[in-house]
Amino acid sequence: MAKNPTPDPADLSSLPLFATPQQQRPTSAAANHLLRATTRVEQHAPADPSVPAIDPLAHAVAGETPPPPVPTTRAEAAPSRRSAAAMFEDQGRIPWDAVAEIRDAVSTILADAGQADPTLTDDRREAMARQHTAELIRVRADDRTRHGEAPWSTDLQQDIAQAVFDAMFRLGRLQPLVDIEGVENIDIVGYDNVWLTLAGGERQKYPHPVSLNDDELEREINFIATRRGEGARSFNASRPSLHLDLPGGARLAALARPVADRPSITIRIHRHVDISLDDLVSTHTMTRLAAKFLDAAVRAGLSLVTNGFQSSGKTTLLRALADCIPPEEKLATIEMERELYLHKNPAKHPLVIAFEYRPGEGEPGAAGERAGEFPLIRGLEDSLRHTTDRLIVGEVRGSEINAMLQAMQSGVGSMSTLHSQSPEDAIERMVTLMMKDGSNATPAYCYRQIAQNIDLIVQMARIRDHETGRARRVITAICEIQPGEDSFGVARPTLSKIFTFDKSTQTLELGQLPSRELLDKLAEVGFNEADLSPYTGEASA
Repeated sequence: MAKNPTPDPADLSSLPLFATPQQQRPTSAAANHLLRATTRVEQHAPADPSVPAIDPLAHAVAGETPPPPVPTTRAEAAPSRRSAAAMFEDQGRIPWDAVAEIRDAVSTILADAGQADPTLTDDRREAMARQHTAELIRVRADDRTRHGEAPWSTDLQQDIAQAVFDAMFRLGRLQPLVDIEGVENIDIVGYDNVWLTLAGGERQKYPHPVSLNDDELEREINFIATRRGEGARSFNASRPSLHLDLPGGARLAALARPVADRPSITIRIHRHVDISLDDLVSTHTMTRLAAKFLDAAVRAGLSLVTNGFQSSGKTTLLRALADCIPPEEKLATIEMERELYLHKNPAKHPLVIAFEYRPGEGEPGAAGERAGEFPLIRGLEDSLRHTTDRLIVGEVRGSEINAMLQAMQSGVGSMSTLHSQSPEDAIERMVTLMMKDGSNATPAYCYRQIAQNIDLIVQMARIRDHETGRARRVITAICEIQPGEDSFGVARPTLSKIFTFDKSTQTLELGQLPSRELLDKLAEVGFNEADLSPYTGEASA
């Protein structure tokens, strides 16, 4: 019997967080990395470098018993953080009005402390926040007892303290959702309509609201956006569209009213930040021969575009392709919101300048820029002053197309991602974006730029696996872009499909041979042309 594609809002039993300890599966390395990135172990005394740090949350999600915490020298040191599962079950009874009031009070204290001591570090601010939070919670708990109200249990006080900390330094009431293993997307349309998308593509409803009401939800998102220091952004009716990169490898997109009927937030969690082509071969995203070909293409300095619809795996593939770049090369990543995170992996990429777009304030000046604005084109221009070996423009959705093409003109081995259904559509998509930017570009000019500056298009897609019935991401085509024949002054580029996806066997098969020029470039880095012969038997290996 076919599975009903419509999720049951009441059924959350398949989420790891709701499973019994016997049902919980060991957390993956990627999930452990995210958990470590989004939570910090409480340490009120200077850490002893000889003692390994303890992450109770990672142990709890893995169904393991964490080792005892390292003793601290403070008498009032707070207990170690409770498990994500235990906190998640208590979300419905946390007094969120008290959390908001305590957060505001502690924020005021920290703001005054920061003015008094400009050298205050993030670690000290967090330690101060925990201390003052504990004191305020203790005062409130005592007041409730004196007035005969229901007391706050020790567990509830810990939950409140963590909720205040998450509200100040993490994602507030969204943090427990981000901590769930296997959640890839969090979709919110109004404070009480929250859905989780799991790694296999299944979508389920979250049973708790994530704010007191829609007004409060918009204020909470604005609070998250405005506390980013120099990269702070605002989110309100005047600036109703927001895009942010978040701690731990996630991206947030939000719409405020009246642009949207209700505040709408999408959080995309990048579970695979450190990934290689070999990893994608192991998940059957591509064949080993295709990985060998793409590895050679990157090392040979070819310019590539990864193309596909949302959640097809474009950015993950781009990270895996960047993994092929030799570590001695100096890179520049230019993105609207940072999500490649190559700069977070100094072992593989020790020299990375990570540029990020910054919106400005006020009316545009004579140059068309607002005060404080940092457009992507300026990032591209600055990167050339820093003698970078490769320029990588991340996601191309609009005006980024100019930065992408200029990056491919200015350096070798540039890479970007694009949204469209097929390699053929990708070419037309790029032409459309180039003609929309107001530079009066003609189709002939656009096609010529594409043919001259882009070597390969790698198409990604989500398919339903014939054997497992689950969704998986695959490469469906690897195409070389070649100049087309002139027709009435317009030479539309043609595509040579080097690898194509067979839907019946769900494998990536060999297609046409690349051009002699491309083969010569691959040969310079050791790629054997004979590997692309259909008679070698390696296409599906």
